[in-house]
Amino acid sequence: MFISYIKQYIDLSPEAEKSINDISSATEVSKGELLLEEGKICNKLYFIEKGAIRTFFYQKGKDVTYWIYPENFIFTSWSSYLTRRPSNEYIETIDNSKIISLTYDQWQELYLKHPELERFGRLILEEQMAQIDDFYKGYYFMSAKEKYDLLISVYPSIIQIANLGHIASMLGISQETLSRIRGK
Repeated sequence: MFISYIKQYIDLSPEAEKSINDISSATEVSKGELLLEEGKICNKLYFIEKGAIRTFFYQKGKDVTYWIYPENFIFTSWSSYLTRRPSNEYIETIDNSKIISLTYDQWQELYLKHPELERFGRLILEEQMAQIDDFYKGYYFMSAKEKYDLLISVYPSIIQIANLGHIASMLGISQETLSRIRGK
């Protein structure tokens, strides 16, 4: 699945495909496991073959969901991964998951060996930045219902993969408000 995902973005040479398959790691991860903790440098870029992931942080002792990633998606702690600085967030599985990963150094090696993968890396970053920008643009001026409608338009599958508490947290609304919105 990971190779098919990459091929949606670029023409992948058989040599690059073999290199990726040779060095990537596939892992089965149980629901609730942390892939990254605050204060650690995120050293991996992940692909979700099965399951779902959330990123979150603590603010005044409260667990705040930042983003939820569905199947067939690339994720990491972008700031930590790219700057090589400690993360201010956690990454947690919210379902039993199968994850493919490569380390930062492995990707750098692949970029040097197979230049077409640099294009893939750029396209992924552009896509993720655009999605986050679309989601958060004007977000603070929206009503709770508008926030929910926007989330559903960007990620329609989110209501199947994340619990209401995580979705409410991500939207910055109470779980009760989210329940009322969904009930209408």
